[in-house]
Amino acid sequence: MSADVARLVLTNCTLRWSSPILFNDPFDVPRELSFGITGEALHLAVGRKLTQLIESPPDDTTQMDPTLRVVVETVKRGIPAKLKAEMLSGLQDIGREERSEGGGMDAMRNLWRRLLPDHRILCLTESAAHTAMWYHYADKYRGIVLEFDCIDELESPWLIAKPVTYSEKKPQIYSAEGWAEIMCLRQDLAVKALLDVATYTKSSDWKYESEWRIASSKRPADTGNFTDYKFDRRELSAVYFGPLISPEARLSVSLAAKAFPHAKLWDVSIGMSRELVFRAHAHA
Repeated sequence: MSADVARLVLTNCTLRWSSPILFNDPFDVPRELSFGITGEALHLAVGRKLTQLIESPPDDTTQMDPTLRVVVETVKRGIPAKLKAEMLSGLQDIGREERSEGGGMDAMRNLWRRLLPDHRILCLTESAAHTAMWYHYADKYRGIVLEFDCIDELESPWLIAKPVTYSEKKPQIYSAEGWAEIMCLRQDLAVKALLDVATYTKSSDWKYESEWRIASSKRPADTGNFTDYKFDRRELSAVYFGPLISPEARLSVSLAAKAFPHAKLWDVSIGMSRELVFRAHAHA
């Protein structure tokens, strides 16, 4: 973060968890669930999925859409072949809803638009030694990196952080087959699956970030598209001063850091090997 933001973070003892709609990266969490899937493709994919469920019912149906679960459980108990054929024919109509206004995909897209402003994400990285991260997020080497400890007794939120998955392939939900899977789930599980994929997966182009994330939701009393959550002073383990930080900014952040006796201060410089070099802060 920039030195000015770091001073505020240290003064207020808070970190900002933002809705994805504030992210400046258009390749991050998608704003719209419109992956170019046609109603026809989805109809066919849903038909194939339902046929599979009826012909080979799974042992565990607890995650299924309630209506679909009743059907599948009925099939598992045994039904005549003629009735089974009629059931398969009737279930095809679920997929045909996608061709009309207000179908399942449209409903899920509308739900996504309502959920996104209330979604909260804190983005972290594994190391203070990523030069590109310093450039993009720490004011072009003029800023600060804050390091946090995972402390069990404090129930530090970073304990539940998940690593971002970087992949050459698009997630399954970007396909008609993936959407068919989603549409067969209970709504709460469908939403969770969509949020997990959107939050914790990225293209392999971003692998250098070595990013971990924590997701949460807007609190009832919150307004706006972000929430500033408190952290415990004991959780801050280090403050790193960027190679190009100004003397004024260094002093300002150093003074704010005095309230964190457990935190070590480090000066970061660019060595002859074109790598970042870390030294204990001269005035620590």
